Amino acid sequence: MTSTALTLWKRWRKSVACLLGIMIVMLGFGVFDAGRGQIERTDRAFGDWIVRHGDGPPERKDLVLLGIDETSLEGLDPVEDAANPVLSIMHQRFPWDRRVWAQAIDRLAGAGAKLIVLDLFFSEPSEPEADAELAAAIRRHPGKVVLASAFSPGSEADNGNIFLLVEPDERFLDANPQVGYVNFYRDQADGLERSARYTTTKGFENEHWRRIGEPELRSLAAEVIHAMGGEVPSGERELRFAGSKDTGAADIYAPKSIYGIFAEKEWNGIYQKGEFFRDKVVMIGPTAPRFQDIHSTPMGPLTGPQLHLQAVACGLDKAFIRRWTNPWPGMVLLGMVALAWTWVSRPLVFVFGLMGIVGCVAGITLWWGFAFSLLLPISGGLLALGSGCAVAQSYELVTERVEKLRLRRNFRRFVSRDVADAMIEQPDQWQESAAGVKRRVVVLFSDVRGFTERSEITDAGDLVRQLNEYLTSMVEVIFRHGGTLDKFIGDAVMAHWGALGGGSEEDHARKAILAARDMIAALAGMNATWTAAGKAPFQIGVGLHLGEAVAGEIGSPDRTEFGIIGDTVNLASRLEGLTKAFHCDVIFSDEVRLASEMDEGFLDLGQVRVKGRRNPVRLFGIGDEEVVRVQLQSLERDADGVIVMTVK
Repeated sequence: MTSTALTLWKRWRKSVACLLGIMIVMLGFGVFDAGRGQIERTDRAFGDWIVRHGDGPPERKDLVLLGIDETSLEGLDPVEDAANPVLSIMHQRFPWDRRVWAQAIDRLAGAGAKLIVLDLFFSEPSEPEADAELAAAIRRHPGKVVLASAFSPGSEADNGNIFLLVEPDERFLDANPQVGYVNFYRDQADGLERSARYTTTKGFENEHWRRIGEPELRSLAAEVIHAMGGEVPSGERELRFAGSKDTGAADIYAPKSIYGIFAEKEWNGIYQKGEFFRDKVVMIGPTAPRFQDIHSTPMGPLTGPQLHLQAVACGLDKAFIRRWTNPWPGMVLLGMVALAWTWVSRPLVFVFGLMGIVGCVAGITLWWGFAFSLLLPISGGLLALGSGCAVAQSYELVTERVEKLRLRRNFRRFVSRDVADAMIEQPDQWQESAAGVKRRVVVLFSDVRGFTERSEITDAGDLVRQLNEYLTSMVEVIFRHGGTLDKFIGDAVMAHWGALGGGSEEDHARKAILAARDMIAALAGMNATWTAAGKAPFQIGVGLHLGEAVAGEIGSPDRTEFGIIGDTVNLASRLEGLTKAFHCDVIFSDEVRLASEMDEGFLDLGQVRVKGRRNPVRLFGIGDEEVVRVQLQSLERDADGVIVMTVK
């Protein structure tokens, strides 16, 4: 190196080291999911801190929550409750006779309430007379009653829809109430609910895009805002919760017991003979712990009705949080600041000045958050700033030490080795996944039969616990046989063998068949335990197919996951769906059987023409041979003896 080049290098080496540190951060952010996720979580947590400590909107006095609490479920005065026809009904097992809700509507509307919101589901008919009374009460007070609907997971039989809109029973819809969906959506990263989706469409819920001309649906909060004459926010908005940094939002819109509107002593005293409710929006919903209607938010846990009222208040007051989610401008800007700061030669000035820059950036971010409800992503920028400066300063210290040692020893040999070590000893670079590779894979689908119907009649908490126990066992079986869990689709499980490379088709097919057998056996053991405990058992079907599929990282630049796609996946799913028609536990294609070189214990189901495929598929099954043989005789066949399936 010439003297001129050496001089330039000495002048710019600190900046080059800083740039190297910044590039490492940016490269890590762009390539490593873990690093990007950690930066996003840090920004999200910092934003939540601003939300908790900022001055949120005040609690609106025209919003009231009547909770179905333990008092309303158990009562206070047995003598008075027995004498009161409504309270005596309320002491029966929940859900109550719908005459209770008819009486609540009449009483609150008669007291001058502006709007009565029932955060309850009336999707199924009950006693005809009780339903008629509730419908009549809704009809008596036009424009004053809002009922709840919900997007609920669908099934393969629901035209491919992932979510279906479950609405109130027709007799209540005929009374012309306002109806809004109650769904809130958790942040997949940390499980917190920060936003409200005020408007949506069925297409957006199922496919994440809105079809042209598709009617727009409003949430429960949006219906309340509309009824109050406010402008309904469109789409999804992050809420600026009312609350305090000490107690969160649990004390905001604190529930009052619905018991009190029927107990004359409380009605005449606390509620001033109903005057308390005049010109107010009254929401009625479950608040007792037994309902387990709790939502985790940045302001702490809230009941479902409280979350709805927070969404109503934010919509009326336009109290929303805006998050600038793109971290790249901040990283570039603070990276340039770091490059400029490397020209500071004094170490103490460098360190304390850097601390001052960090403080200014944090201060500006806090000011924007508190004053304008705009949350800036600064974690990536600060990391780039800190990393660039740290690498530059560390490199400067190393090179200074090297230069001092050069005076005693052979400079070139010693320095070149240390500089090479500093330049080479870096973390390995992740290589972005290619467009994808085609591989021969065995795909497994399993699904719980009748799960949607059961979810409508089973306690949600009990059902979730039972489902989690089932899924845990199924995943253990798949992992034990070397499978890769692709995803959960509601109560369905998708797994595959061979997508990650390595192993033979014979090995993959054998392991998949054994896994399917063990899944059925494991479920039998769980069903015995559940039946003894008084729980309804599960019944599943398992489908297997071997074929070519595309494997690779699939998703968006913000989030990807390893998965497989193609006709092989579709056929495996279809075979799982056929288990019910054939009365089999497991159905797999001839490709799986041939690859496994296993023949024992399989039932030959013959050639089957599966809907959506031109050529028939030869299938084999595992199940009760006598039952399957009887079922085979009842299935429709064409002139060639091929079984024709008309179901998906």
